[in-house]
Amino acid sequence: MKCAVEDRTNRFGKFMGFAYPYFISLIVTALLFRVGFNYSFKGFDKILDAAITFSSIIVGFLGALLGILVSIKESKIVKAIFKTKEKFTLKYYFEEAFAIGIAVVILTCAMYVLINTNNKWSITIFYYLWLFTTILFIPSSYRIVSLLMAVFFNSNNEYSGGRPEGNDLNKDELEAAKEKLKKR
Repeated sequence: MKCAVEDRTNRFGKFMGFAYPYFISLIVTALLFRVGFNYSFKGFDKILDAAITFSSIIVGFLGALLGILVSIKESKIVKAIFKTKEKFTLKYYFEEAFAIGIAVVILTCAMYVLINTNNKWSITIFYYLWLFTTILFIPSSYRIVSLLMAVFFNSNNEYSGGRPEGNDLNKDELEAAKEKLKKR
């Protein structure tokens, strides 16, 4: 009986890990809809500028984090992650954050065009889709960044210091390298 309860708890926790960005975005979008927050106020184009800038920076940062993850792929913690089913979770989180970030950029560019149209019904629907996606990007990005920071710091904790094993030179090799550099 205890195993079935633990299994359900584990599945619920995993589901919440996947779903909480959507819940947050849905709740915030619904609240903003309820209070009447919309695209018609002065300076909305500044929010669009900020959305493109923010999402572009975060997507670039995620790309850099992916590069770091590849560079530490030989660490014990990364090897342990890739031996489990969690590698699919990590991959999903990355793909989701990238896709949502790119969607935010595309939807924001479309908002620039649609904001000046006369079709209020379609712009309103599109606005709330943009708002949902933009808000979704924040917790989705936070989730993958915080997960990767935990991996990186655990990777650093297992690193004992000094030079990596493959970079150690004996005394003769070090002297030969110094001589080569002097000749240049």
